[in-house]
Amino acid sequence: MTPSHIHRHSNGLVTVVMDRPATHQVRVLMMVRVGSRFESAEELGISHFLEHVLFRGCEGFPDGDTLNRAFEEVGGMLDAHTGVETTDFDMTVHPAKLSQSLAVLARFLRWPAFAELEKEREILLDELSYDYNEQHRMINPAILTAELMWPDHPLGRCVGGVPATISAMGEKQIRTHHARYYRPENMVLGLAGRLEGEDVIAMVDRHFGDWKPAPGDRGENPAAPPIPAPRSSAGVPGGPGVKVVPDSGNQFHLQIGLPAPGYNDAAELTAILLTRILDDGPTSRLQRVIREEMALVYHIDAGYSAYWDAGTLDISTSVATGRLELLLKHLFEELSRFRRFGPTEDELERARMRHLYDLDFEGDSLSAQLGRYAWPQLYSTVRGVEEEREGIAAVTLEQLREMAESAVSREHARLALVGPADSGTERSLMDALERWE
Repeated sequence: MTPSHIHRHSNGLVTVVMDRPATHQVRVLMMVRVGSRFESAEELGISHFLEHVLFRGCEGFPDGDTLNRAFEEVGGMLDAHTGVETTDFDMTVHPAKLSQSLAVLARFLRWPAFAELEKEREILLDELSYDYNEQHRMINPAILTAELMWPDHPLGRCVGGVPATISAMGEKQIRTHHARYYRPENMVLGLAGRLEGEDVIAMVDRHFGDWKPAPGDRGENPAAPPIPAPRSSAGVPGGPGVKVVPDSGNQFHLQIGLPAPGYNDAAELTAILLTRILDDGPTSRLQRVIREEMALVYHIDAGYSAYWDAGTLDISTSVATGRLELLLKHLFEELSRFRRFGPTEDELERARMRHLYDLDFEGDSLSAQLGRYAWPQLYSTVRGVEEEREGIAAVTLEQLREMAESAVSREHARLALVGPADSGTERSLMDALERWE
């Protein structure tokens, strides 16, 4: 599953080519090294705004309908995603239409029309409204937890921005953002699928080769500040950061954020296995205890998010109003046991086995293969499948127990609780936290 070519063009664009002749498609992925991490508080959401505006037309395709038809004619539909550190554009095209698709993609990225900004502004404001209630309070537990983890830092802000910044965003700001970051030396193009018989590098040069790198500051990746000292929502040092947001409904929504290594950290694979042990199906620790045995919730999830230099291990769940205290009691007791004693040998071996299966399954996913080899060209170093197999096999129970003891800690936790809270809810939460030793 290694790339056929990794080529740096004279203008700095990197192309990753993965010839997979057994397939009947080509997966095209363009990654731009920009996201919410690169934004000031005053321009929060500008990367996402720009991503939307690009679909409103470009040179040769004067409006969104004409542009989308052009993408459909090559076999697929262009999708896009703005994240913390990258903005990604991907589509599946017919192998016979690869050159045509690259021609359209080049115009789309290089010469946007910057049209119909007000329409996109309304769409973005509507999208943001899902994160707020009728009292204009933020009710997205993931965003609330990130704010507690990284206050006053881009990692703690919403990728989509906030209503005030989106409402104030002007065309000049968006054009400047595009000129600064949408540059060939700040991008990676990945192509995977049936490519035999094609001089793909020459094809990419034909459509992107005359795109000159712009002079000036490239916008180097900002360093994340250290995770701040644990604090409560009242600002009292020495305890977990807690935020309780009253909201209507018959459920509470809880998210817990814990510090974890970034993807360039040697302990990343340990964090991946630790997360699988907590949540990777009904026999994993949290699902088995909290859902299957105690039947307290419909779902409980654990996820690992890694960035360039930091990461989080997040636990999230929802619970009926009358069962909140019972959930908190048993969840914090279980996290306390996990911290004190760590995972078992059986849990490690099951998590290892399932991860190795997923590495085998990756061979059937062009998107996963591109993600493995294209994305590191922007931020990291490539870790091949065999190297990852060896790394997963080398993770020890002792390493997992050390990480559980240090990371799954009440002192380091950030908690957001959204639901029909009253004056005693935060006190109940703080009392329950005492069970997390």
